[in-house]
Amino acid sequence: MERLKKNLVLALGLGVAVYLILAVVSGLEDLRTALAGFNYLLVPAILGLVSLSYAVRYLRWAYYLRILKVSMPLRVDVAIFTAGLSMTISPGKLGEVLKSVFIRQVTGAPIARTAPAVVAERATDGTGMLAWGLIGALAFSFGTLGLLFFVALTAVGIAVLRSRRLSLLAERALLKLPVLHRLAPHLKDFQGASNELLGARPLVVGTAISLCSWGLEILGVYLCVLGMGVSTPFLMVVFIFVVSSIGGALSMLPGGIGAAEAGMAGMFGTVAGLSGGISVALTFVIRLATLWFATLLGVVGLFVVRRVIGEPADAADPPVAGET
Repeated sequence: MERLKKNLVLALGLGVAVYLILAVVSGLEDLRTALAGFNYLLVPAILGLVSLSYAVRYLRWAYYLRILKVSMPLRVDVAIFTAGLSMTISPGKLGEVLKSVFIRQVTGAPIARTAPAVVAERATDGTGMLAWGLIGALAFSFGTLGLLFFVALTAVGIAVLRSRRLSLLAERALLKLPVLHRLAPHLKDFQGASNELLGARPLVVGTAISLCSWGLEILGVYLCVLGMGVSTPFLMVVFIFVVSSIGGALSMLPGGIGAAEAGMAGMFGTVAGLSGGISVALTFVIRLATLWFATLLGVVGLFVVRRVIGEPADAADPPVAGET
């Protein structure tokens, strides 16, 4: 848990630095004016939509655990899922493998067996988000080729995760490495679970759920735009949000902090034609409603998990997908 605290402090520090830079660049007075004009009566609706999007994501998580034949009491399962949101600030959200550490403590299921559920979440987050991005790109006839490239990249990644042959090659390679050789015996479980969760039917179901959950979050983002009093078209907002979020994820920075904000503020200025103050103010509001609100929910979830199941045995160390 100490490591999680350090990661959170690091992300907060990075976030403050990035937001200060954006504030200065946009002009402090323009930013203050834009934030003062925001309709704060929309905040409950915005946070409600974002919360509902995570409730929908939980349904996908529960579906994956059912495929893996891992069962827990509902309140424990919900608490573990919510606690995973604390790792929204981890690079690519892959720190959510922490959920597998908690599941092992509750059920004894090996991390290598349940970690693919987190990988499948990220994969279908990608397919669902790319679908929304393509809708926005096609509507305005820009960015389509770049998004199609990421669709192809996602497809290749899924094929690699499902490949038994590549799994065997990776196992042989790991056996020859001095430290990583201990992961080799668990690759079979990891690949088998990945193959189950990324098969045709689970992939379609997961993507459909992802499309719905991202749709709810995007509606929340669009309310942020309306609250700022600007009339940017909905599909343009979709495109800006998706592209900046993908850029943040690919940067592998904690929570995409810096890359996502720069992309979002930049595109609100160049693509949507908004002023610097409004672009940065919108970026602040959107990231608070999505990244930081999710992180706050996750921190609350961590406290609940600690009360329900106690401290994980290896909470001080980063979870390793191959540990049992």
